[in-house]
Amino acid sequence: MIFAPHILQVKRVTPLQEDEYGHPIPNTGGEVWVTLCKCRCDDNTTKEFNSPNGDVYRPNFHVVCDMSVDIKAGTEVRCLEGESVRGEGKVYIVKNANYFNNSELWL
Repeated sequence: MIFAPHILQVKRVTPLQEDEYGHPIPNTGGEVWVTLCKCRCDDNTTKEFNSPNGDVYRPNFHVVCDMSVDIKAGTEVRCLEGESVRGEGKVYIVKNANYFNNSELWL
């Protein structure tokens, strides 16, 4: 992809560990943002998706990644523009291209 000014990050959640009695151990779990690749994050104003049960969904952001990523629907991601967050949310649909090695995400 020629124009990829943003950085795609995915949220990884580590659950709390438990001791032998089932009590959570402090400072063992948490959330971390992991950088995956460069991307382009655009505001979405036109694309609508129809779910099988008839609901209409209009995602807020359309993200095009410069590589094929292994992300499932429902994963929480964000796009950074420098130090600020350009777009953030849960992934609704993931599409991987066959010929070009890129992925499209709708948040």
